[in-house]
Amino acid sequence: FRFLTPLAGIIAGCLRPDVPQLGQTERGSIFMVPGIEGTTWQLRGTVRGLREAGIDQTIEIVEWGKHPFRQLYNLCAIEANRVVARGLARRIAACHAAHPHAPVTLIGYSGGGGIAVLTAESLPEQVTLDRLILIAAAVSPRYDLSRVFAHTRQGVTNFYSERDWLILGYGTRVFGTIDREKTSSAGRIGFRDAEGGLLESVQLTQIGWRPEWLELGHNGGHIGWLASAWAHDVLAPLIDASLTRPARQEAMAAP
Repeated sequence: FRFLTPLAGIIAGCLRPDVPQLGQTERGSIFMVPGIEGTTWQLRGTVRGLREAGIDQTIEIVEWGKHPFRQLYNLCAIEANRVVARGLARRIAACHAAHPHAPVTLIGYSGGGGIAVLTAESLPEQVTLDRLILIAAAVSPRYDLSRVFAHTRQGVTNFYSERDWLILGYGTRVFGTIDREKTSSAGRIGFRDAEGGLLESVQLTQIGWRPEWLELGHNGGHIGWLASAWAHDVLAPLIDASLTRPARQEAMAAP
């Protein structure tokens, strides 16, 4: 019944919308960009997991690309997506101006990973994210992240899974990634260097799917990343290191 866990988390999250509380913005802001459907339901279970883990910052799921037949349109409409990214970059800049010492984390899931990358690139020169987290990102594996690195204090974390062969393997080879390359995505095989090896950089942390995450409701597939238990045990400590336990540190450090 492990496959039911992500679904249960999503449904539970839909029934419990996140309502910002007084003082959360001063403690930090988390912007989360969903996949190519562009609606909030996908990440409600993720929000639930973060809250139950103790994340006490403003969390906003950013809706985007509300068009007829929006899934395919949102995947392919690079110029429209750049407009969305610039709009989100302005909102992040405004948040930074209002609370300059509060950390801002940007998280992108699936197609939203592409929007998150474009957003980071669009930030004003003086605005820096605390961290960019990509989860199963529909971005080409040789995408140049240098402009993204320039806008992150703690760099980029890329979660990927080779088991995601359907959506981020076959799907993006046929229909393309958000940056319009027909290839397996970085959310499946990681970001790669010119020789095809896993890209290594002090500003980039790449974390592949782990078998122990089965116990968290994540079987390595595209939907598995939405399990609230995975958000609770893996994603939350990445955002707030004070939540990290030794066992989690060992799991994150494992090759």
